[in-house]
Amino acid sequence: MAKLTWAAALVGVTILSFTGCSKANRPAAPDAAITAAIEARTPPHFVSRDRRARDMWQQERRFYSDRGFRLAWSDGTKPGSQATALSKAIDRAADEGLDPADYRIAVGIQPRLDPAHAADADLQLTWAYLSYASDLAFGVARPEDVNPAWHGARRDVDIAAALERGIEENHIEESLAQLAPKAPQYGGLKQQLRRYRGMTANGVADGAGVPLAQRIRQIAMNMDRWRWLPTDLGDRYLLVNIPAFRLDVIEQGRSVLAMKVVVGKKDNPTPPLADEMTTIVFSPYWNIPPDIVQKETLPHVLKDAAYLEKNNIEIVRATSDQTPVDARSVDWNDGDAAAKLRFRQKPGEGNSLGLVKFLFPNHYNVYLHDTPAQSLFNRIERDFSHGCVRVERPIDLAKYVLQDQPEWTEDRIDAAMHAGVERSVALRQPLPVYLGYFTAWEQNGSVRFVDDVYGCDRGQSERD
Repeated sequence: MAKLTWAAALVGVTILSFTGCSKANRPAAPDAAITAAIEARTPPHFVSRDRRARDMWQQERRFYSDRGFRLAWSDGTKPGSQATALSKAIDRAADEGLDPADYRIAVGIQPRLDPAHAADADLQLTWAYLSYASDLAFGVARPEDVNPAWHGARRDVDIAAALERGIEENHIEESLAQLAPKAPQYGGLKQQLRRYRGMTANGVADGAGVPLAQRIRQIAMNMDRWRWLPTDLGDRYLLVNIPAFRLDVIEQGRSVLAMKVVVGKKDNPTPPLADEMTTIVFSPYWNIPPDIVQKETLPHVLKDAAYLEKNNIEIVRATSDQTPVDARSVDWNDGDAAAKLRFRQKPGEGNSLGLVKFLFPNHYNVYLHDTPAQSLFNRIERDFSHGCVRVERPIDLAKYVLQDQPEWTEDRIDAAMHAGVERSVALRQPLPVYLGYFTAWEQNGSVRFVDDVYGCDRGQSERD
């Protein structure tokens, strides 16, 4: 995105109110200049050459085309009230964790405009609005640039439509404010950012000895991550905060159920994503992923012929009929023979998925599940899995997701978990699930910080 330099302040200038004027009594030159700029094959100098800027320039072109190439921010001789409103909004960008300097224009706005420069000023003001609106709605950084495995759920926001409404209704500040995420946690971080920016005593933010500037930057980065989530998170949803090793069930913006989780190791990280839980599986098989078979299962088998039996693992042919195979008939030194097989751990107490798993289909093939390794929940740092999320209180989570199916009582859930026979139950309504990465969040009027377990804070800081 193009970052623009401010050459003359908008604030402090006497701006005359723009009440509109017809094309007949307005100089023709600015409209002609707008037309020429919009129809030119090469974007103006203030539009950078990256893809995001090119896409935004197309929105600006459509904006002016739809309004007949008329000026939006002035009548060609004096600026309108929309211009000063945009200036005020940009001055408050720091409250949203954004840098006002990124949205300043290089053309100074004066009480009286030279018609020869009115078009250029208008184009840059529109670019400033769209730049600020895009960062506010979708984030400054792109999640996939921070981590290739991180794909945000783009918010359903039309910034060009917001600009058009703001201009026509003369509600520029309101149109921008409405683009920010509505999640209570975003608002909580915004309050904490304001509080931290007011700390100037010694430059140290807290007892951990972290510099104040670093904490302010950390809060702002985490606010940006809320812009990578959908506009409407849902009336109720599950939020796993990966670096906090915590799951919360959220209803109407409040946590109604919380528990510890175990997430992926640094070399097998849990991917941030947004999806919907559709199914709960009691007494599940664990279909062992091929990479784990190659790296862990087969080496054990070669050392101990009884390894599969000891761990309740069966092998089946990699065909649709899943025909069971006698492990004694397999030449384990033949790599091709093993490649034609699939390994799965039978349901039971020792199953690596525990007694229940919660599915939200995604191309990473990660899910929530129980675990027999309960002692891991006593650890402070809990990054031990192969990418899936192990939950501390599986029965409580099962009761919650099946609460609209009263036939699934706690006793019946417990019986299904211990039945030793896999059983899938479809949820009546899909439940949104968000695997997020927040190293700062508001809690009880203060902000909590946790370690950057996967180095995403560092990666995002380098990108900004």
